[in-house]
Amino acid sequence: MFSSFFRIIKFAFQNFYRNFWLAIVTITILVVTLFSITALIILNVISTQAVKSIEDKIDISIYFKTEAEDIQIIKTRSELLSLKEVKEVNLIDREQAMVFFKERHKDDPTILESVEILKENPFNSVLVVKAKNSEYYPEILKVLDKEEYNQIIEKKDFSDHKIIINKISIIKTKIEKIGLFVIAFFALIAALIVFNTVRIAIYTHRSEIKIMKLVGASNWFIRAPFLVEEFFYAIISFLILIAVFYPAIDFLQPHLNYFLEYDFDLISYFKANFALIFGLEFLTIIIINALSSFVAMKKYLKA
Repeated sequence: MFSSFFRIIKFAFQNFYRNFWLAIVTITILVVTLFSITALIILNVISTQAVKSIEDKIDISIYFKTEAEDIQIIKTRSELLSLKEVKEVNLIDREQAMVFFKERHKDDPTILESVEILKENPFNSVLVVKAKNSEYYPEILKVLDKEEYNQIIEKKDFSDHKIIINKISIIKTKIEKIGLFVIAFFALIAALIVFNTVRIAIYTHRSEIKIMKLVGASNWFIRAPFLVEEFFYAIISFLILIAVFYPAIDFLQPHLNYFLEYDFDLISYFKANFALIFGLEFLTIIIINALSSFVAMKKYLKA
């Protein structure tokens, strides 16, 4: 049994080296197919994080009138926090608003001087409301439209980024459709190349195969070296992908954080989901190779 196994491995390596350049082409196409799948996953993750980054910026800023008393502001905050739609409510009092304003304009002395000239603090207290979900903001705004709130609220500033989110979602959908087409295209090319690789290998060894059949070798024993050879292709393609992928992600990471304005570690994401993502990719390549090899062998070995 072990001798048969080692013979199969030996024949597989012989097939690999005898068709070396064809093997290189096959591996290249398999790598491109794997990279297309991985690129689609990356784009999906980035678009999801982009939406999340924008959603985190959505809030309602409630500016109170100067005559609003502290107890009224605190009561409003408590009532908003009691709503199931509300995630958090941050209070920025008049003093904090002044500090934030000066910090934001610290490099503009003209503006700072104009503030210093004023005898009183020109800023009013502000409540910054964040919802648990971006869909909840209209409901919160309805609550704030009550007469009791209108008496103390000067204005409500709702930074709605729904249009941007919808655009990102549309782009994401289009990218996924194009990505699936590209993956299917390269998968088909990979299947055809594997098919032809096996066919050429069988044609090259046709005399040996006839002799093996004459001496009673089973079809499985004849098929096995070609299947093992395709498994080599899958392993090598997968290792090349891993070798290229992580340096590429490391290069992309700072640009990604700048684009998203959001601290998201893409490398950690792929490490955490390594088995699922790359396991499925490897399985996909194995299935493509196995099906292509089976069809080629069935046709030319007439099993």
